[in-house]
Amino acid sequence: MAETLRVGVLAGSTRPARRARAVAEWICAGPEPGELALDLTVVDLEEVGLPMLAEPEPPAFGRYALEHTKAWAELVAGFDAYVLVSPEYNHSTTAVLKNALDHLYAEWQDKAVGFVGYGTGGGVRAVEHLRGITAELGMAGVGPQVALDIFEDFDDRGRCEPRARQAEARRRMLTGLARWGRSLWGLRPQETLDGERPRLHSPAATDEASTAVERLIETLQGGGDTTDADAYDRMFADDILWGSPYGRTLAGYKQLNEIHHTLMAKRVAPPSRFEPVQILAPAPDVAIAHIRRRALQDGTDGPGFSEMAMYVLIKRNGTWWLAAGQNTPIADPPAAP
Repeated sequence: MAETLRVGVLAGSTRPARRARAVAEWICAGPEPGELALDLTVVDLEEVGLPMLAEPEPPAFGRYALEHTKAWAELVAGFDAYVLVSPEYNHSTTAVLKNALDHLYAEWQDKAVGFVGYGTGGGVRAVEHLRGITAELGMAGVGPQVALDIFEDFDDRGRCEPRARQAEARRRMLTGLARWGRSLWGLRPQETLDGERPRLHSPAATDEASTAVERLIETLQGGGDTTDADAYDRMFADDILWGSPYGRTLAGYKQLNEIHHTLMAKRVAPPSRFEPVQILAPAPDVAIAHIRRRALQDGTDGPGFSEMAMYVLIKRNGTWWLAAGQNTPIADPPAAP
């Protein structure tokens, strides 16, 4: 299986009664993404909420001063390729999509881009303008595109219901995106500059990773509150790897579950609260979390017990599992030499 490409599908309209979000969701919903090893994520420009470009320096310099630009740059940089969804306004694309593209420079470069237009003429003139804009930004536009007819591919309420032939157009576009996207991987700076360390966090995967970590905390908290080892270990994979703070390595659900049964029967740990400290999403279906466990006394933080644990979660067949962990008691740091 080819390595999965992270693809941002930009919904390029923000006006009321817009169709861009529905079209972007249709692009993501087909069978093609899984078959082509594409991880498609809708990026709704209405939710992003970028103001008009007001950076003091040109984006090509890469010295972003405004916090909303920095956040947009981090989100865009996390994708390997893009699909731009645009209606046609006055023979061109929308101001909001042009503004989103204009905000950045290096984050777009050496990445593939596909196009989906819609309108009375399929949005083809909007796409033609987008091809020139993205080429100037150093993006590789794939040839096949999707052109949705406002009268033929939407129902009378404006809902996206493309004709059967549009599914094939979507497949052709995404196939080209997958081919070009992988071909361009080796050109990107983080993979070619000597001595440069890659940033592993993928903003596109953050929400799902955070949800998985929240679910893990719920199971740990619930099992701990009820001293139920089976509930506590519910998300543990069968071949989980665990490092104890005393240098011992434990392997497998059965071994850990037996230990937890013993510890909970003896009530070794006091009532405590689990809280997330940091979450890293290095790739789709992978989450790394730093979680603090604090002792409680009468429902509030108590003395005498506190630890930090590092957890690695993997999504397999639609379910998140804890693959590895390491816990360490919190102690005062040694005096500086």
